[in-house]
Amino acid sequence: MATEEKIDHRMEELHDSNFEIVDNEPDISGWKIKARSGKVIGRVKDLLFDTYSRKVRYLIADLDDNELGIDDDRVVLIPIGMAELYTRAERHERERERRDPAYNSYDPTLDEKVVYLHTVTAEQLDALPSYEKGRVSRHIEVAIRRILEPPERDDYDRDEFYHHKHFDDDNFYRHRHHRHYDDE
Repeated sequence: MATEEKIDHRMEELHDSNFEIVDNEPDISGWKIKARSGKVIGRVKDLLFDTYSRKVRYLIADLDDNELGIDDDRVVLIPIGMAELYTRAERHERERERRDPAYNSYDPTLDEKVVYLHTVTAEQLDALPSYEKGRVSRHIEVAIRRILEPPERDDYDRDEFYHHKHFDDDNFYRHRHHRHYDDE
C-alpha cells in the first residue's frame, strides 16, 4: 500500500504571501545566479520561506538560459545557505579586500546584481527534483539535501533539519550584516 506524501504547507513563495523582505535587504527576484566559474546557472524566480519561523529556506531557481548544459526547462530549489549575493560594488569591494580568485575579473559593465553558488556542480543541479509550487514535502527536502551533500546518516531529525549549513541564511547575508554592524 503506497503512502501519501505529506506536503509541508508552512512553505510559501514570498511574492504570493503577505510577508515582505526585511528592511535594508534587497529583493533578489530576477537576479542572475552564477557558478564560481562565472557561468550563468539561471535566475532567482522567488524565495521560499517557512511561515512559522519566518526564515527563507530556499531560492527558487529558474534554470532557463543556463550556460552549464543542463535541462533549462526546469525550476529547482537551492538551500539559501549555499548562495551568496553581491551587488557590483560589493563584488568589487570583496575582490579588492580579499583578492578572491573567484571574483578576479571585475568589470563595471557586468551585471549589477548576482547570486553566486560556489559549491554546486552542474551534475547536482541536473539531479535536483523539479520544483512544483505548493508541493514541497519532507521527502523532497531530504532528496535535495542528499543530492547537494551525501548524508552522514539516513535519518534527519525534523527539529534539526534546518540547523545545517545549507540553511545558514547568515551565510547569504554575511557581508551585508557585517558591514551594517560596523557602521553602527
